[in-house]
Amino acid sequence: MVGYACFLATGYSLNSATMAIANKWALTKFPHSGTLTCLQFGFSAGMVLLLKLCRVLDADALQLTKVKQFAPAVVMFYISIACNMRLLARATVDTFIVIRSVAPILTQVGEVFLLGADWPNRDAWLALLIISMGAVGFAHNNLSQMSDPTVLFWASTYLLCITADMLIVKRVITSIKLKPWGYVYYNNLLALCVYPFWSVLTGEEIGRTDGLDDTSVLVSVATSCVLGLGISFFGLNTRLALSATAFTVLGAACKFLSIFLNMAVWHHHAPHPALPWLLLALSGSLFYQRVT
Repeated sequence: MVGYACFLATGYSLNSATMAIANKWALTKFPHSGTLTCLQFGFSAGMVLLLKLCRVLDADALQLTKVKQFAPAVVMFYISIACNMRLLARATVDTFIVIRSVAPILTQVGEVFLLGADWPNRDAWLALLIISMGAVGFAHNNLSQMSDPTVLFWASTYLLCITADMLIVKRVITSIKLKPWGYVYYNNLLALCVYPFWSVLTGEEIGRTDGLDDTSVLVSVATSCVLGLGISFFGLNTRLALSATAFTVLGAACKFLSIFLNMAVWHHHAPHPALPWLLLALSGSLFYQRVT
């Protein structure tokens, strides 16, 4: 059981480390976040169905009772991913990472009051304080982005949504018995149903495909879709193996690799004085994981 949990956590970390960069790359080539999100969900659901029909893997068939149970988690999941995309379209990967690293603080509070978990010990609170200090320092040294009202809006919305997502999804998926690939199939297929409503709400035209005939655009979008399939499997099943807060911390800690990759591949990153503060926030995440 421990070995399987480590396998899930490792797979999630590798996918998560590259997912933000792949999404940013895709959004610079194909600036239609709603359509990109829809393509990712459609690809994941379609691949699971195809591989199920070919008997390569096993996934649960749709059942109305389980669909109703899964619905709240899917809606929250979609909103958090959509806000993620909106934030990445307007901010650097580093800004996205530091916002993500603050989520354990809110998740911990929510886990205590909503899921009945115990309050963390003194060392855990120290780790959460380190995360906060790193986030504040990063914001102070990256004012060009953090003072942008649009970035602030999507950053705040994403932070609240990802916190709610961690808590709601954890509660829902632990109450529904599905096979590992069943979670992926249900989550992505049902998320497609949310797409039209989100598009109407945000005013984004449904089904924007202009630019996909360009090879470089198609490659960037395809890469994000493949990684999206991986993150769907590892993300949903890792949530079953870990507590909501531990899963949130893992997601923040694996961003160390994202930082170095992001700096290596292009110029879309935060000013250098802000990066040590980002590393401090992520160090706090690792410390939290160690003491808990």
